[in-house]
Amino acid sequence: MAREPFKRVYEEDESTINERMLGRVEDTWRKEPGDFMYDAVVPSGLEIKQLQVKLDETLKNAFALFAEGEYMDYKLADIGLSRNQATYNKRQLQIEADAGVVIPAGYTISAVITDESGNPIEFTTDKETRYTTSGPLTVDLTAVLPGTEGNLATGTQFILMPPIAGVRVVTDLGTTTAAVDTEDDEAAYSRYEFRVQNPDTGGNKFDYETWAMEVDGVGAAKCIPRWNGNGTVKVVIVDNQLLPDSGTLVTAVQNYLDPGITGMGDGKAPLGAKVTVVSAAAKTINITATVTLLPGYTKTEVTENFTAAFMTYLESMIFTEKPILINQVGGLLIRTEGVENYTNLQLNGGTADIPIGAEEVAVKGTITL
Repeated sequence: MAREPFKRVYEEDESTINERMLGRVEDTWRKEPGDFMYDAVVPSGLEIKQLQVKLDETLKNAFALFAEGEYMDYKLADIGLSRNQATYNKRQLQIEADAGVVIPAGYTISAVITDESGNPIEFTTDKETRYTTSGPLTVDLTAVLPGTEGNLATGTQFILMPPIAGVRVVTDLGTTTAAVDTEDDEAAYSRYEFRVQNPDTGGNKFDYETWAMEVDGVGAAKCIPRWNGNGTVKVVIVDNQLLPDSGTLVTAVQNYLDPGITGMGDGKAPLGAKVTVVSAAAKTINITATVTLLPGYTKTEVTENFTAAFMTYLESMIFTEKPILINQVGGLLIRTEGVENYTNLQLNGGTADIPIGAEEVAVKGTITL
């Protein structure tokens, strides 16, 4: 939910302040521009306005509904939360080299693409790679700097810095773990609001979902009580991009809630609750349709516009167990900027709605217009 705009309480227009101050000066004084009293009073108006602006900023940041930046961090800390930090892109290269070549752990491999400041986007190797025979090997990389700037397109060109003799071909295999930027104020407030509206009650299903989302990197969670009998709880999670987890998050949440699934109360979960944490399974949604474009639009532009709208739709459906409705998708398509009409809309090769199970999340597949 979008936050409400803050309505300023104290700030006044500078001319209003000046008129009020001059109005309190006796009329025996001349108060026109250029007169002594006018020139003595008017400069104070700007300073008073600045004080009023600061008072409004203080008032605004006293409430989580309006807080920004570090003040939102303070509001999160009040209820035991912290802002999700940016993560690092992880990807793989296929590097063909001669026998005897060694690529050390931590070696810098740079993309030929630069960031907004003109600096190359650099990665380092996760572990040492030794070539006992000539040929290609897979090399794991991690971006040097966090954030989505490291989410480069598959096939990006990379070079070793400095070059290593015997390295023949470097081929980018693409991202294995996409990076996310530091959580913005809107997303942080959404978690704040959820926590405040669903306070700990000692272990109801909303508590488990809240506790799971306290682990950095978890984007959403769903609790399934008594999934394997009395005293058992299953928690299904997705990452910050609302995609199934690659494995590390599941371990982190498991250790946070109930290490070893013992029910001994060694984690956040109450004593006696055996908690099993799993990643949601992906239900890929492929879309095809024939579209008629409005004049001045290209297929690429329309595809990008529709993809953005479809991604927003998928986000709203996380853990609702509601199907992906073909009519809903059609509504998004006909409202897409640049689309005049469409025919032959299909989801996963058919015209039926796509059911989503309790432990599944819908994930964008191919979109072919």
